[in-house]
Amino acid sequence: MKTLKHPTLRAALGVVVLFIMWQAASASAGWTVGSGGMPAGLLLLAALAALCGILCRRVHNEVNAEEMAAKAVRAEADLCRERVARHRADAAFVEADQLLARISGRVAGGMRQDPVGQLGLVQDELMQMQRGAADPAVAARIEMLRTRLELVAKAVRQTARTAEAG
Repeated sequence: MKTLKHPTLRAALGVVVLFIMWQAASASAGWTVGSGGMPAGLLLLAALAALCGILCRRVHNEVNAEEMAAKAVRAEADLCRERVARHRADAAFVEADQLLARISGRVAGGMRQDPVGQLGLVQDELMQMQRGAADPAVAARIEMLRTRLELVAKAVRQTARTAEAG
Protein backbone atom coordinates (compact mmCIF):
# COMPACT_ATOMS: atom_id res chain seq x y z
CA MET A 1 0.00 0.00 0.00
CA LYS A 2 1.31 3.45 -0.92
CA THR A 3 0.51 4.98 2.48
CA LEU A 4 3.25 3.04 4.27
CA LYS A 5 6.13 4.92 2.65
CA HIS A 6 9.08 6.52 4.39
CA PRO A 7 7.45 9.67 5.89
CA THR A 8 4.66 7.66 7.47
CA LEU A 9 7.03 5.06 8.85
CA ARG A 10 9.20 7.84 10.27
CA ALA A 11 6.16 9.38 11.99
CA ALA A 12 5.17 6.01 13.48
CA LEU A 13 8.73 5.41 14.66
CA GLY A 14 8.76 8.87 16.25
CA VAL A 15 5.54 8.10 18.14
CA VAL A 16 6.98 4.82 19.44
CA VAL A 17 10.24 6.54 20.50
CA LEU A 18 8.28 9.26 22.32
CA PHE A 19 6.25 6.60 24.13
CA ILE A 20 9.39 4.71 25.19
CA MET A 21 10.99 7.95 26.41
CA TRP A 22 7.85 8.78 28.39
CA GLN A 23 7.84 5.32 29.93
CA ALA A 24 11.51 5.70 30.87
CA ALA A 25 10.86 9.14 32.38
CA SER A 26 7.86 7.92 34.32
CA ALA A 27 9.80 4.90 35.63
CA SER A 28 12.69 7.10 36.78
CA ALA A 29 10.27 9.52 38.45
CA GLY A 30 8.78 6.69 40.46
CA TRP A 31 5.38 6.55 38.82
CA THR A 32 3.91 3.10 38.94
CA VAL A 33 0.96 1.66 37.16
CA GLY A 34 -1.24 1.95 40.21
CA SER A 35 -0.34 5.48 41.17
CA GLY A 36 0.65 7.35 37.99
CA GLY A 37 -0.08 5.10 35.01
CA MET A 38 -2.75 7.46 33.73
CA PRO A 39 -0.38 10.04 32.09
CA ALA A 40 1.43 7.26 30.19
CA GLY A 41 -1.87 5.92 28.85
CA LEU A 42 -2.98 9.39 27.78
CA LEU A 43 0.31 9.93 25.98
CA LEU A 44 -0.10 6.61 24.18
CA LEU A 45 -3.66 7.53 23.19
CA ALA A 46 -2.52 10.95 21.90
CA ALA A 47 0.32 9.33 19.96
CA LEU A 48 -2.04 6.82 18.33
CA ALA A 49 -4.49 9.62 17.45
CA ALA A 50 -1.65 11.58 15.82
CA LEU A 51 -0.58 8.50 13.85
CA CYS A 52 -4.16 7.92 12.71
CA GLY A 53 -4.44 11.56 11.60
CA ILE A 54 -1.21 11.34 9.62
CA LEU A 55 -2.35 8.15 7.88
CA CYS A 56 -5.79 9.60 7.05
CA ARG A 57 -4.20 12.71 5.57
CA ARG A 58 -1.87 10.63 3.40
CA VAL A 59 -4.74 8.52 2.10
CA HIS A 60 -6.76 11.67 1.34
CA ASN A 61 -3.84 13.21 -0.56
CA GLU A 62 -3.36 10.03 -2.61
CA VAL A 63 -7.05 9.92 -3.51
CA ASN A 64 -6.91 13.56 -4.65
CA ALA A 65 -3.81 12.85 -6.73
CA GLU A 66 -5.51 9.89 -8.42
CA GLU A 67 -8.61 11.98 -9.19
CA MET A 68 -6.46 14.72 -10.71
CA ALA A 69 -4.62 12.16 -12.84
CA ALA A 70 -7.94 10.72 -14.07
CA LYS A 71 -9.14 14.22 -15.00
CA ALA A 72 -5.93 14.85 -16.90
CA VAL A 73 -6.34 11.58 -18.82
CA ARG A 74 -9.95 12.46 -19.73
CA ALA A 75 -8.89 15.93 -20.88
CA GLU A 76 -6.12 14.46 -23.03
CA ALA A 77 -8.58 12.01 -24.62
CA ASP A 78 -11.01 14.86 -25.36
CA LEU A 79 -8.23 16.87 -26.99
CA CYS A 80 -7.23 13.90 -29.09
CA ARG A 81 -10.82 13.40 -30.32
CA GLU A 82 -11.10 17.11 -31.14
CA ARG A 83 -7.80 16.99 -33.05
CA VAL A 84 -9.01 14.04 -35.12
CA ALA A 85 -12.34 15.76 -35.88
CA ARG A 86 -10.56 18.96 -36.86
CA HIS A 87 -8.18 17.04 -39.11
CA ARG A 88 -11.13 15.36 -40.85
CA ALA A 89 -12.89 18.70 -41.28
CA ASP A 90 -9.72 20.26 -42.69
CA ALA A 91 -9.38 17.37 -45.13
CA ALA A 92 -12.99 17.84 -46.23
CA PHE A 93 -12.39 21.55 -46.80
CA VAL A 94 -9.27 20.80 -48.84
CA GLU A 95 -11.31 18.39 -50.97
CA ALA A 96 -14.02 21.01 -51.44
CA ASP A 97 -11.39 23.56 -52.43
CA GLN A 98 -9.91 21.16 -54.97
CA LEU A 99 -13.40 20.46 -56.29
CA LEU A 100 -14.05 24.17 -56.77
CA ALA A 101 -10.70 24.53 -58.51
CA ARG A 102 -11.56 21.67 -60.90
CA ILE A 103 -14.97 23.09 -61.68
CA SER A 104 -13.65 26.60 -62.20
CA GLY A 105 -10.99 25.09 -64.48
CA ARG A 106 -13.74 23.50 -66.57
CA VAL A 107 -15.47 26.85 -66.89
CA ALA A 108 -12.25 28.54 -68.00
CA GLY A 109 -11.61 25.68 -70.41
CA GLY A 110 -14.58 26.63 -72.59
CA MET A 111 -17.40 24.77 -70.86
CA ARG A 112 -20.81 26.29 -70.48
CA GLN A 113 -20.81 29.69 -68.72
CA ASP A 114 -23.82 28.81 -66.52
CA PRO A 115 -23.07 29.75 -62.88
CA VAL A 116 -26.21 28.05 -61.57
CA GLY A 117 -25.28 24.85 -63.38
CA GLN A 118 -21.79 25.02 -61.93
CA LEU A 119 -23.23 25.49 -58.44
CA GLY A 120 -25.38 22.43 -59.05
CA LEU A 121 -22.28 20.40 -59.94
CA VAL A 122 -20.58 21.58 -56.75
CA GLN A 123 -23.65 20.61 -54.70
CA ASP A 124 -23.73 17.16 -56.29
CA GLU A 125 -20.06 16.54 -55.50
CA LEU A 126 -20.57 17.79 -51.94
CA MET A 127 -23.51 15.41 -51.55
CA GLN A 128 -21.28 12.51 -52.60
CA MET A 129 -18.62 13.63 -50.12
CA GLN A 130 -21.26 13.93 -47.39
CA ARG A 131 -22.47 10.38 -47.97
CA GLY A 132 -18.89 9.09 -47.72
CA ALA A 133 -18.03 11.08 -44.59
CA ALA A 134 -17.42 8.88 -41.55
CA ASP A 135 -17.47 11.68 -39.01
CA PRO A 136 -20.88 13.26 -38.23
CA ALA A 137 -19.22 16.65 -37.65
CA VAL A 138 -17.72 16.60 -41.15
CA ALA A 139 -21.06 15.56 -42.64
CA ALA A 140 -22.76 18.43 -40.81
CA ARG A 141 -20.21 20.94 -42.16
CA ILE A 142 -20.68 19.64 -45.70
CA GLU A 143 -24.46 19.95 -45.30
CA MET A 144 -23.93 23.55 -44.17
CA LEU A 145 -21.84 24.21 -47.30
CA ARG A 146 -24.52 22.68 -49.50
CA THR A 147 -27.17 24.88 -47.88
CA ARG A 148 -25.05 27.98 -48.44
CA LEU A 149 -24.49 27.03 -52.08
CA GLU A 150 -28.25 26.62 -52.51
CA LEU A 151 -28.73 30.14 -51.17
CA VAL A 152 -26.09 31.43 -53.61
CA ALA A 153 -27.81 29.61 -56.48
CA LYS A 154 -31.16 31.21 -55.53
CA ALA A 155 -29.51 34.64 -55.41
CA VAL A 156 -27.93 34.11 -58.85
CA ARG A 157 -31.28 33.02 -60.31
CA GLN A 158 -32.99 36.03 -58.74
CA THR A 159 -30.33 38.35 -60.17
CA ALA A 160 -30.68 36.77 -63.62
CA ARG A 161 -34.47 37.17 -63.54
CA THR A 162 -34.26 40.82 -62.54
CA ALA A 163 -31.66 41.47 -65.26
CA GLU A 164 -33.91 39.87 -67.95
CA ALA A 165 -36.97 41.77 -66.76
CA GLY A 166 -35.19 45.11 -66.54
